[in-house]
Amino acid sequence: MMKRIILFLLFTCCVPVVVADYDRLIGPGEYEYFLEWPSGVLVVNGGGAEWIEVRNSAHVEIWSTSPLGYNSGIWDIVLTKTSRLDYYGGETQELTIGQNAVAYLHSGRIDYITSMQFTSTTGAGPHIDLYAQPGWSWLDDDWMKGIEGKWMDGSSFTIKFINHPNFDPVYTNINVIIPEPATLMLLGLGGLLIRRKK
Repeated sequence: MMKRIILFLLFTCCVPVVVADYDRLIGPGEYEYFLEWPSGVLVVNGGGAEWIEVRNSAHVEIWSTSPLGYNSGIWDIVLTKTSRLDYYGGETQELTIGQNAVAYLHSGRIDYITSMQFTSTTGAGPHIDLYAQPGWSWLDDDWMKGIEGKWMDGSSFTIKFINHPNFDPVYTNINVIIPEPATLMLLGLGGLLIRRKK
């Protein structure tokens, strides 16, 4: 009984659930070449795009994509105004973030981040939350180059930075969030119980 309760808590508290409330879904087999998304919620789950530009206060959620390649994956995501990105999986070549947009990165492949925002210059906080396990590091021990480590799901990431000369460096715009030890312990215990049950 206790195992079932722990599993239930893990799945309800620690595992993200795809929300069915969206305005547009790009699913398996779908590919957009240039998509401007000015309002509402866009979900990508299995599809891809050459370019997605998210404007105003629009929201985009990336759950999965086709593998990055010719007419597959997402090549560019551009966030402007007060838009929001939640990235849970998939493959993207470049994420560009500007103005007052925010991004929450949980898993998946993102090759490059270009930041066109001010942080240290204006005293503003970072606009990108990156959820990682302990042990992450700056790429080649150089915070100007990029970041690498493991996502919460255990998969690895390596993200290179493209520093725009007119804005603060990308590293100043990243807030690395590491879970508390109790959360890590629960995730590990949940994995152990799931493996035992199989």
